[in-house]
Amino acid sequence: MTAHLRADLPPGFTRFTHGELLCTVVSDGVIQLGAARDSFPNAAPSQVDELLRRHYLPTDAVYLNQNILVVEAGDTVVMFDSGVGADPELGRKTFGDQTGKTIPNLRLAGIEPEDIDVVALTHAHPDHAWGLAAADGSRLYPNAKIAVGRADYDWWTDLSRVAEQPTEHQRDQIVGAQKNLTAYEGDLILLNGGEAIAPGIRAIATPGHSPGHMVFEISSGDDTMVCWGDLCHHHVLLLEHPEWNFVFDHDGARATDQRIRMYDFVDSQRHAVFGYHFPFPGHGHLRRDLSGFTWIPSDLPRSLPDDAP
Repeated sequence: MTAHLRADLPPGFTRFTHGELLCTVVSDGVIQLGAARDSFPNAAPSQVDELLRRHYLPTDAVYLNQNILVVEAGDTVVMFDSGVGADPELGRKTFGDQTGKTIPNLRLAGIEPEDIDVVALTHAHPDHAWGLAAADGSRLYPNAKIAVGRADYDWWTDLSRVAEQPTEHQRDQIVGAQKNLTAYEGDLILLNGGEAIAPGIRAIATPGHSPGHMVFEISSGDDTMVCWGDLCHHHVLLLEHPEWNFVFDHDGARATDQRIRMYDFVDSQRHAVFGYHFPFPGHGHLRRDLSGFTWIPSDLPRSLPDDAP
């Protein structure tokens, strides 16, 4: 007898509660990078490969999720980062057609772009900020304000930097950020760190990966979760070896200092973590092990069918 099983993948969203806050995670898709050994200039390539093998991960390519967190904070709906977007000349040209899925997955989850009040950007790199504007430059989130680090906004909207960049991708980073951010002129919240952007949600300055990188502390009752963007890209490599420099860090030494500072903070306070690039849906905790940390993913609740009649 031949089984006829459906090959559909699970939906690209899930929900959980954080204190009294309702949280939804939608996927913008998965980015495939090259071999990780090429991304850490102060690590031995063989050490990187061995660590990946030990965790049953491929050594020839790195797969990074893009987990978009949406939090209903009082009367304010906050979305954290926006994915790479679907612009054929920027987002999908750079990252492929398996990315740029934020808005379709928001709609599957019952959330319309018009429902978003604030898009809080951890920083203005392509896979975080290019999902704000359509190809024609119009806003994809018509009712939203954009919260972004002031230093990131100043850096990434300065088109005079384009000519200084040595590669097309680096030039596109500035062109794409400028296009997406300036679409929201008049509705920008420029952050220095410490600001509350919604009830229970506070920005924390963590410059290093980018000039104005932010993480966001999300608190409800006794529960706190830190949404950390590119403070840490990989749930194994940069947790077990926070001292490794990542090739895309704007200031490698400073990025490393911020990683270690925030790891110590969430570990000492037993806060939850939301990792943008971690395995979907990106929610969990850290456990200190020797000189590094181990990722402990959360077992999130799920809906169950009613009993059969």
